[in-house]
Amino acid sequence: MNYSQYSWIKVWFLILCLSLISPVFAWTDSDLDGVPDIKDACPNTPLYTIVMANGCPATPVETMVKTAEATGSSLDCDSGNLNHTSADCYDISSAVVYFDFAIAEVNFAQWKTLAFVKAFLEQNDVALTLVGHTDVVGTPEFNYQLSLQRAQNVKRILVEDYGFNPNRFTVIGKGISEPVADNRSSEGRSLNRRVQFIVNH
Repeated sequence: MNYSQYSWIKVWFLILCLSLISPVFAWTDSDLDGVPDIKDACPNTPLYTIVMANGCPATPVETMVKTAEATGSSLDCDSGNLNHTSADCYDISSAVVYFDFAIAEVNFAQWKTLAFVKAFLEQNDVALTLVGHTDVVGTPEFNYQLSLQRAQNVKRILVEDYGFNPNRFTVIGKGISEPVADNRSSEGRSLNRRVQFIVNH
């Protein structure tokens, strides 16, 4: 058997093996939201719902940014021809950075929200309190430290990557104490793993 025949046998064997792989290992997206089921924290999202990286419905800020991207427009709060209200440009309370389970690092998908916060800070000479939160999995002590680290990591991006004065930010951790959703469901827990922004008055 020459080398050419041996190569063809290897190719056909590989094709045969691939054809026998179970569909269980295929990338499936039951609710058609663009997030594979294995990573989808909200597996039954209604059709055409804008979702975050974890498959859950997007917050108003993320929806606005994604809509702007889809239409080719940008979040320009100085423009006289806006498709959104000035409250959208200047209301920071709807900006939320979400985190993966037991992780303090900011997921790349959340930088859209941070870009919104950057625009807000450039338009407003204010200081912010960054409030970190967790779900209820783990000990209260661990979750307090995790919530604090999440807020510190958001501050680090705003300071090191966006160039803001660190004195504009106060960082606190709330741990498990202030959930916004039911911790008994995976969807609720994913919404509780977050950092929120509060304007200091």
